[in-house]
Amino acid sequence: MSISRIAPAIGIIVSLSAGCVSGVVPTPSTTPAQSTESTPTATTSASASGEPGPSESVAPPVDASVWLPAGDLGEARNTTNLALLGTGEVLVVGSDYGTSWGSACGASTDGSDSVEIGDPKAGVWKKTTSLPDLRDRPTVVGLPDGRALMTGGAAGEHVGWSAYSSTYVFDPTTRQWSRSGLLNTARAAAAAAVLLDGRVLVAGGLFTDRTSADPALLLDTSELWDPGSGAWTLTGRLDDARVGASAVTLADGRVLIVGGVANLQSAPIEQASAEIYDPTTGMWGSAGTLATARRGFVLVALRDGGAIVAGGFGELAASGYLSTVERFDPVSNTWSAADDLPFPVAGATGIGLADGRVLLAGGSVRPPESIDGNTGAYVSGLTADAELFDPETGTWTAATPMAGPRAGASGVLLADGSAVVAGGSASEGPEAVPGCPDADPQVFRFVPGS
Repeated sequence: MSISRIAPAIGIIVSLSAGCVSGVVPTPSTTPAQSTESTPTATTSASASGEPGPSESVAPPVDASVWLPAGDLGEARNTTNLALLGTGEVLVVGSDYGTSWGSACGASTDGSDSVEIGDPKAGVWKKTTSLPDLRDRPTVVGLPDGRALMTGGAAGEHVGWSAYSSTYVFDPTTRQWSRSGLLNTARAAAAAAVLLDGRVLVAGGLFTDRTSADPALLLDTSELWDPGSGAWTLTGRLDDARVGASAVTLADGRVLIVGGVANLQSAPIEQASAEIYDPTTGMWGSAGTLATARRGFVLVALRDGGAIVAGGFGELAASGYLSTVERFDPVSNTWSAADDLPFPVAGATGIGLADGRVLLAGGSVRPPESIDGNTGAYVSGLTADAELFDPETGTWTAATPMAGPRAGASGVLLADGSAVVAGGSASEGPEAVPGCPDADPQVFRFVPGS
């Protein structure tokens, strides 16, 4: 398959998770910056249009939460996968600077094979055994037994675009990857969730083969990995093929999948439909339809058995970015409007906390706006603001902001109830004057207040 055919598809996948870059321009933000120094220095001043930034539009933080520095990654990464290990450490697998934004930045789109492991409380991160090969958009999950699983992804342009079917398991005691079974269908950018019995479900994604002249194929198949045998078996089929979707395991053991792109030709088409997988029957069924199709959103399972979808980017929204929130009812399998976010945002990090609340941090609130085309000064669209959703009251409360703006980061909940946020970018991508995003190596740990 030619690069010209697959590269746009990978770009579409990236825009789903990065949030701060999209095919349609959203709306500007807050911090003056230079093209030679693309890391913004603040996130809360008014935009050039006079509109308030996110921090100005909400009340001062009332939650007693704090953000603590948790060290720096050895390699700054725009796109990451985090997995909590049985040792309490966090595994970081994912692309480096270039792969998140593609060759438009003059960087390779081969993916990354580097892996890091760290202790967020000590703030120490170290390189560990690398992946056996470069890969982009793999699926990575932490397993109940303390190990981590990685499967799928795609080889990059240097080798020729092809999806992987290989699966590897990382053992934190030996610091080694061991080969496991093969997917029945090689896939990249698949949705994944760990079932309550320890099996892993992957669904949808993108198949491409460099030896074939056929275009990339969106998948509607799903597979289950058995931790005992290491084998993958086909299970129920999705009603809608989708790539770049999000999935969560609900409290009752079912898996909810939301969003994703339904078209790789020209402009992407966001899926508004949601589906739910029942592991007792091995079948997918309808989980209703979102009122607003979106990408770059936050999906988090709630302790009441439901879930929320918050923010994101919607083609039909007046400004592009969304502040709307939708809540899933696991009894009726339907969605209803929930309390809006105080400001529209896409590409934020969402984490379900141990006390049942949901943390939403960072993201992009507007597109960058040029101040001086000659010097490259611009106003950043990224934010450091954080919000907490309380399912009991159904409301959002301002939390302490992060130390700096960031979009497209990944997060994971630790055993002590704190949460880690790592990866992502501190500046905009191709739509900004600087041209390429600046990956942020800093890791932070969020400690919830009461």
